Amino acid sequence: MDYTIPINDLKDGKHQYGFDVADEFFEAFPESEVKKCSIHIDIELIKRGTNIEVFFRLNGKVTVTCDRCLDEFEMPIENEGHLFFEQSDEPGEVSDELVMISRSESRLDLKQYIYEFISLAIPAQKYHPEDENGNSACDPEMIRRLNEIKTTGGGNQTDPRWDKLKDLVN
Repeated sequence: MDYTIPINDLKDGKHQYGFDVADEFFEAFPESEVKKCSIHIDIELIKRGTNIEVFFRLNGKVTVTCDRCLDEFEMPIENEGHLFFEQSDEPGEVSDELVMISRSESRLDLKQYIYEFISLAIPAQKYHPEDENGNSACDPEMIRRLNEIKTTGGGNQTDPRWDKLKDLVN
């Protein structure tokens, strides 16, 4: 799908657009942790002469890997943000919110910015949500194994080489 907006003949004022993002979108971003999704993005574009302000509102679901049990699960996301674009002779990003685009540019490509807003909507730590009883929805076998390691002290062993270095500091 094309995530561009023609801006050459765009009249000053507000314009509304909508995009649906599906799994294929992330093929262009191999570094992404998201491979499956169903997201809708509402775009409000306000053009004022050579200035363009774009408001993004997204909501949907992404499939991510749980940091605790390593199973995939569907996580709801939503995010809002905006960017300013200005036509200029020197294109480039001025700041996180201001992008200079070439005066000869006929289309505004939003693909990279959509990717960034989706990425920002995903929390740094991703865990299965709790069920209606307040219990983790993580893989029970993995939770059992993690608890077993925790109770046997398997994670508290230290490397003797580091212990010798600690002696030097003290």
